[in-house]
Amino acid sequence: MFNTKLLCLGILLGWLSPTHADIYTYKDSVGQFYFTDQKMDESYHLISVFRPHLSQKSNENYSIDTYKRNKRAFLPLIKEAAKQYHIDPNLLHALVDTESAFNPDAVSKAGAVGLTQLMPQTAKALRVQNRKDPVQNIHGGARLISKLLAKFNGDKRLALAAYNAGEEAVRKAGNQVPNYPETQRYVAKVLNKYQSLR
Repeated sequence: MFNTKLLCLGILLGWLSPTHADIYTYKDSVGQFYFTDQKMDESYHLISVFRPHLSQKSNENYSIDTYKRNKRAFLPLIKEAAKQYHIDPNLLHALVDTESAFNPDAVSKAGAVGLTQLMPQTAKALRVQNRKDPVQNIHGGARLISKLLAKFNGDKRLALAAYNAGEEAVRKAGNQVPNYPETQRYVAKVLNKYQSLR
């Protein structure tokens, strides 16, 4: 028997933003299933934390249960780092979720690694020796977003754009979010997640 739920899920994965694809399902009063990337209430169940910018291996070997377990484990580290670097813990939480879905072993197609997706040169500048170490990676990402917030006068949109595309790209765009579709989607996704956490 053909599974229409799987077909719908496949279509939805292709349609959703290529930056962040949490997918929820819910069932209405007549038993009809729906899929969405927005959680409206507790009746919505998370069924995918696929991140298209990550390698196939990073996504294939990562389950919803592992995501939930890692999230519980790493939230205290996120709160600690946010406090140390004087940033909103919800912003750092949203950044980590969007970047890696709380997968410390996540590797992007571009070579970024870990919870906050640090590139080799960025990690070196942040004194992160092991990008897969959750403590080092979270502190490195927190230190970076804290510096970017300071440089852009607390503007979260510009700091996130610089985190994604680089500080120089934001400067060249006239201190605006660069006209890069990936960066624009990234900023929107992190801020939407941030607002939902608040």
